[in-house]
Amino acid sequence: MGEKAVPLLRRRRVKRSCPSCGPELGGEEKKGRGNPISVQLFPPELVEHIISFLPVRDLVALGQTCRYFHEVCDAEGVWRLICRRLSPRLRDQDTKGLYFQAFGGRRRCLSKSVAPLLAHGYRRFLPTKDHVFILDYVGTLFFLKNALVSSTLGQMQWKRACRYVVLCRGAKDFASDPRCDTAYRKYLYVLATREQQGMVGTTSSRACDCVEVYLQSSGQRVFKMTFHHSMSFKQIVLVGQETQRALLLLTEEGKIYSLVVNETQLDQPRSYTVQLALRKVSHCLPHLRVACMTSNQSSTLYITDPVLCSWLQSPWLGG
Repeated sequence: MGEKAVPLLRRRRVKRSCPSCGPELGGEEKKGRGNPISVQLFPPELVEHIISFLPVRDLVALGQTCRYFHEVCDAEGVWRLICRRLSPRLRDQDTKGLYFQAFGGRRRCLSKSVAPLLAHGYRRFLPTKDHVFILDYVGTLFFLKNALVSSTLGQMQWKRACRYVVLCRGAKDFASDPRCDTAYRKYLYVLATREQQGMVGTTSSRACDCVEVYLQSSGQRVFKMTFHHSMSFKQIVLVGQETQRALLLLTEEGKIYSLVVNETQLDQPRSYTVQLALRKVSHCLPHLRVACMTSNQSSTLYITDPVLCSWLQSPWLGG
């Protein structure tokens, strides 16, 4: 018996190129075919819909191939489609809600309130005397308003958070009077980023951090202070009473700056200069990096990396 000849199979090398960059430069196009179509020419909604059918492991691997797919695979819409596909039962149900529970009085029942449909999650809540403020994860601050409504018996009653408006965008953090009694929370201090015009005669603009003060009763802005573009903050807390309100601002580098304002003069239409001072958390450890902070009326708690805590007792200007 003779041996059967088996033809040799040769591997063909296929040149791959980044989908966002198009075909590789210098390559010869085959006759009879047009120019290759780049994925970047597809609408973003179509690309997100196509890759949403991939398994999660393959989607993560695809996002590591190039910058274009990294941005597409990291989009919020893609992961929303994946979650709906993995959990079909949640498609027709609400995935987030907002409820209030009264801890005082005879009736301690839950009451449902309006949920901002445009909110990207709930990052922070702050109830005041009349309303509720919510900050989401993209920097949008929502103002949930209460209103007097008529009941079935014809009587007027308060309805908690029955409607909402967008107070501001680009917010990083916000704070109010640190006391537990909501009657003291007259003003809302919002740490935000705003585009400021450059020098006179130029069209360029730069992002600067600022503190905007709003009335909690109406949501009207009554005061604004803007900082130099070289200073970037990530958190704000309040200490002290109305006449000597201290604002503590935490930078990205872990440093704390403070300034003092008089809340009784904020509603007066005038401008004045405040002094921004760098404060020391510890005299023994001057280079201590602060990760976050919290406060009450007379003291502040600094939390450093990773677990070291330092109390600053009253008076707050002390070391």
